[in-house]
Amino acid sequence: MSKKLKIGIISLTSCEGCQIAILSLGEKLLKLKDKVEFLEFRYLEDQPWPEHFDVAFIEGSPITKEQLKTLKEARKRADKLIVLGNCAALGGVHEIKNYKDKEKIQRYVYKHKKGIANPEIKEIDNFVKVDFTIPGCPINPEEFLMVLKQLIKGEEPKIRQIFVCGECPLQGTKNCFLLQKKVCFGPWTLGGCGAPCPKNGLLCLACRGFKKNVNLDVMIKSLSRFVPEKELKEKLEIFGLRDELFRYENNLRTKIN
Repeated sequence: MSKKLKIGIISLTSCEGCQIAILSLGEKLLKLKDKVEFLEFRYLEDQPWPEHFDVAFIEGSPITKEQLKTLKEARKRADKLIVLGNCAALGGVHEIKNYKDKEKIQRYVYKHKKGIANPEIKEIDNFVKVDFTIPGCPINPEEFLMVLKQLIKGEEPKIRQIFVCGECPLQGTKNCFLLQKKVCFGPWTLGGCGAPCPKNGLLCLACRGFKKNVNLDVMIKSLSRFVPEKELKEKLEIFGLRDELFRYENNLRTKIN
């Protein structure tokens, strides 16, 4: 029997929806039991960490000192570290507080805030080297399965590089939000999710992040025809994309100067 791939599914601050998505694979996941060994996955079992992971999948953002320590320890023990989902890759919905009054938010949530940490929310790649990202909120379980099979074969993981707009028609979506002058980030967002939001009458808010090398200047100019730029940027805050735009604008200013 060939050596099993030793895997850890490790959770930081998140709703843990990506882990639920993995479990939703059901029998498809069980069929890999002779090729994969889950050494850490608290939805299945909770045991002490091994000395080594072939692959550590990280869900969520490191908010506390303890979680940051957990993240760094996972990176130390793993040959590959792969982030799962929007919270890990882009900061998630809890990154919204970076753009608001952090102290006011803390007072609202906690009656007694003494001893409660209130750090800026940062993506995992700010703290450790990330080898690959499986995007989404939550992740597409079939995409996770595809990456897992690639890893079992010893291949470098990869996912399709398409736009969400390329998937909309395939899902039977008939009415384009942009033609209705509504803010939809589908033309700039990395696809692979199957466009469930537009299919069900919801705007694409780019939970999977922007596709590489998209022209964000064109995006802002195009969508600002429908809504004020301030409102547009607030929509980008929902899944942690506001800082991506901020870095893009800073790079433009640097090139101009």
